[in-house]
Amino acid sequence: MADYTDKNREVINGWCRDGWEWGRPISHEVFVRAKKGDYALCITAAKPVPKAWIEPAAGKKVLALAGGGGQQGPILTALGADVTVLDYSDVQLETERMVAAREGYDITVVQADMTKRLPFEDESFDMIIHTLSNCYNPVSYTHLRAHETDQY
Repeated sequence: MADYTDKNREVINGWCRDGWEWGRPISHEVFVRAKKGDYALCITAAKPVPKAWIEPAAGKKVLALAGGGGQQGPILTALGADVTVLDYSDVQLETERMVAAREGYDITVVQADMTKRLPFEDESFDMIIHTLSNCYNPVSYTHLRAHETDQY
């Protein structure tokens, strides 16, 4: 029987093939606007990440954790970041590569399970952008519950 993460990957791959919102890459026009500082970086459907949390991104090493799909990575790259995208979905990573090829930039993509030890040295990144997918990770949920009174 498949591990739950393998089943999750299969489901996400299917959703992406069916046109899922989080599996549709940004357009060329959105990429060009982001290069001019006109962007909205979304990691949830509710509202974009405040720009003050991201900027300045130029020269920073950024991990887009569970961030495949050609949405966050291209915007961060347009802002000048050195982006690595980690995702478990084959389709999401292929979309990430497609956008990078279309826009003419290099991006590192890594297929890995975020519920396991990540394949990077400690302190490899200046910033981590993490999508709503953390709600599917029991370790993240436990950590958040333990710090629910902290002010973020």
